[in-house]
Amino acid sequence: MAESVKSDSLYAALRSRILNGRLRPGQSLRLRALAQELGGSATPVREALNRLHAENFVTTEANKGFRVAAVTLEELEDLESARAAIETQLLLRSIEKGDRDWEARLVSAHYRLSKCEVPNSFSQSEAIDLWDAAHTEFHFALIDGASSLWLMNFARQVNAQLQRYRRHIILRIDHLNRSAEQNGGGSLGVLSREALGIDAHTALMQAALDRDKAKAEVLMLDHVRLATDAFLKLAKASGITGIEAAA
Repeated sequence: MAESVKSDSLYAALRSRILNGRLRPGQSLRLRALAQELGGSATPVREALNRLHAENFVTTEANKGFRVAAVTLEELEDLESARAAIETQLLLRSIEKGDRDWEARLVSAHYRLSKCEVPNSFSQSEAIDLWDAAHTEFHFALIDGASSLWLMNFARQVNAQLQRYRRHIILRIDHLNRSAEQNGGGSLGVLSREALGIDAHTALMQAALDRDKAKAEVLMLDHVRLATDAFLKLAKASGITGIEAAA
């Protein structure tokens, strides 16, 4: 039992470090080094990494051990496509079935998000964490009136993967914006603020509260499209084909 608890703790610690970018895409994960750093033995570390491998956060190759999963433009597009399909369906169901408690949770989550400054590459880690938590809370408040266990599970899996991409976006906004301006590409920071800022989220909330399914569907699809376009253009501005090369 104690070994299982230790494995759970190591899993949570490693997953958190992958999601917040402390362990970078493609980084080698050496059992002994991680065990020494996190306080454990190689066996529970291996068990934790196997769980992360099953969730596609970690990859493994014969005779090469574990690595943090790569982050690519192709996967980003695939994830955003999945997000659009799943969250739009959940939003429409929430508008149909959501009660007053759902409305209250949504308004409360929007308020908390509105109080967070949209982060950029100069933001402190704590500020990025606060915004990311508030952003995730809002999106799940938006769709949790649907009462669909499986679709919500899928939404959480996709969101966890996209969290890594949001970190790459945030940490590169100003660097890539300067690169774009030098190359005559204009201000991509504006595009990033449009994708991450409060205005689009306010419009989504209002359409949901108004029970306007047609408008909410259009806004959700546009919101996801804008987020996808923002990242792809930011990546293209620095001449990369894979996000892991933007370090």
